[in-house]
Amino acid sequence: MRKTFLLAVALMATATVGAQTVIWNGEDKELGSDGGFWNRADPTVVEDNGNKCLKITLKDNPGGWADEHRMAALPISEVNLKGLRRISMRIKMSESHNVMIKLTKEGDGGYTGDETRRWFWYDAANGWQTLVYEYGAGPNSENIVDEGNTLIEIYPYEFDNKWGQEIYIDDIQLEGPMVGDVAVRTMADGALTDKQVIVAGSLRKGSYQCTWDGDWHSEPYDDYSLLLSKLSPDVCFLNLTGAAVADGDSPQLRLKNPNLLILSPTDFFDTDNVIRWDGEKNVTPNMVLNETYPFYTPIDFTASAVKVTRQIYAGVNTFCLPFYVGKDEIGGTLGIFKEVDDTKAVFTKKDFADANVPFLMTECSALDELNFTDKGVVNTPEAMGTAFIGVYAVTDGEGKYGIGTENSFVKGGSGAKVNTFHAYLVNTGGESKTIVFDDGTTAIRNLQNRADSEYYDLNGLRVVEPTKGLYIVNGKKCVVK
Repeated sequence: MRKTFLLAVALMATATVGAQTVIWNGEDKELGSDGGFWNRADPTVVEDNGNKCLKITLKDNPGGWADEHRMAALPISEVNLKGLRRISMRIKMSESHNVMIKLTKEGDGGYTGDETRRWFWYDAANGWQTLVYEYGAGPNSENIVDEGNTLIEIYPYEFDNKWGQEIYIDDIQLEGPMVGDVAVRTMADGALTDKQVIVAGSLRKGSYQCTWDGDWHSEPYDDYSLLLSKLSPDVCFLNLTGAAVADGDSPQLRLKNPNLLILSPTDFFDTDNVIRWDGEKNVTPNMVLNETYPFYTPIDFTASAVKVTRQIYAGVNTFCLPFYVGKDEIGGTLGIFKEVDDTKAVFTKKDFADANVPFLMTECSALDELNFTDKGVVNTPEAMGTAFIGVYAVTDGEGKYGIGTENSFVKGGSGAKVNTFHAYLVNTGGESKTIVFDDGTTAIRNLQNRADSEYYDLNGLRVVEPTKGLYIVNGKKCVVK
């Protein structure tokens, strides 16, 4: 059995960084030793361009079983596959040929190497090539276990008599993303719910060809799609600095939460919300945020441009943003909360609001997005305010005070929501509270230019088909019966 056409896609065509789940890379082995391999084909740890690898020399069998010196045999009884089933290795040979591996497990529930054969075509001609073997599919794949495996056997020329050939082997490792020492592939969909998820292992996307039955199988792999399926919409920060990353697809990772921030070890991801180290600080060229999704960052970074998609009504609005904001960047009068009682909420006029500090703006123009430049984003604290509280996730607004009619906060009823990057007053009694600045002026919410046919609820949200209840029409309360 031979593969007569070239492999179209090599797994590691691009450079990688980060930490793989390594089975053997020789770096902790002594030069001239056997590297922990069985004494087959004279295994010896050598250097190749300053990198430690294994050299084997195929030789005629001086006695014993027929294939004894056609292969390298690495004991893996202490290796835990941790749910990963894709195995890769780098190899250098002088001729193109099928390279076969076997995975064996002795004892109860075991499998022989003859049941777990996998082949990959080497065609690099005296150069290093990465070969990939799939144990998540093919014969006996359902029986492969994480612990108790005995050997990985590597047959560079299958069973051909290639006596005297020298073969170099390195970087035998498990492929695939991991979180908390668990393979992502073993998790239930949506199982990752923490605000921050730290990914190890590898993240790649592409395809390779291998065989186990005489026919070559094109095996697609998309670790990004796999990881996305395990993320819940609550995940806001994805740390990839401990993973080997290639063939990047960061936009796909943000499909469930467009506010998701990705801390990347490489510049593969030159897209929105990707944070990288520029040698002095963490930076992202663009950050895009949306008020209907959660937000969180455990680190500080700089964003060259920021777009915040949210509904801003003409008049008074509340805000809480993860970066410094000057009053002129939104337009109007900026107020920082001072105190509240049963009838009024008092604010102090300021020229700016610091990161993660809730604030109020009056005299706003109606907008559906805000744009900022060169913002220093600050890590998210446990809480943002006590009586006047900023939120970075859509929050139940029942019983909380949001902006209502003209110059007041009103208590939210059943079904009311407080969106991300907004703020609310806690319940201190009374149905509404007048907004007052500590110089005695009030904030007037501008509803006068809206048509008589437009109805708004007490949170200032437009209602197309009002039912029974209390609404604001042309700046005045109106009861629909």
